[in-house]
Amino acid sequence: MNLALRREEGVAETVRWHLARVDQQLRALTALRSRLTRLLDGGHDTEQLLEALEAMSMFEKYYTPEQLAQLEDRRRQLGDDAIKAVENEWTELYAQVRAHREAGTDPADPDVPKLVTRSGELIRMFTGGDPGIEASLKRMYEQEAPARLARFRRPRRHRVPRAGAR
Repeated sequence: MNLALRREEGVAETVRWHLARVDQQLRALTALRSRLTRLLDGGHDTEQLLEALEAMSMFEKYYTPEQLAQLEDRRRQLGDDAIKAVENEWTELYAQVRAHREAGTDPADPDVPKLVTRSGELIRMFTGGDPGIEASLKRMYEQEAPARLARFRRPRRHRVPRAGAR
């Protein structure tokens, strides 16, 4: 093979690599645009918008642009009603776990494994069974303060006001 032909293949491969990277960034930006549009269309107040932006920033820290695009696709597939139902189920699930913990329930109690099983099912629903997304989710929960993560799960009426908030 002559040198000119090898050089052309090398250039073409470099261009293909850059094109794939641009496509990846475009998907991530499209997903971000979709999330921001939903925020604005949702009629949220300033505090809710700031919390949503903080949550998005946290997600971007742990998930790759491809994973965020996959999660956006999952959100569209499941639909807003299903997501709201799952968010409500998580709230109830956490309340049940807390009640068992505070009551000192034996982990062998038949209700406890049911809660663990259901939480695994909800996680798989969120991740679509993707091991990379599951690993990112686990890393986020291990590295972020539980109180910070809980703030994004608590219903608004139960949130503790921030210092200086009126």
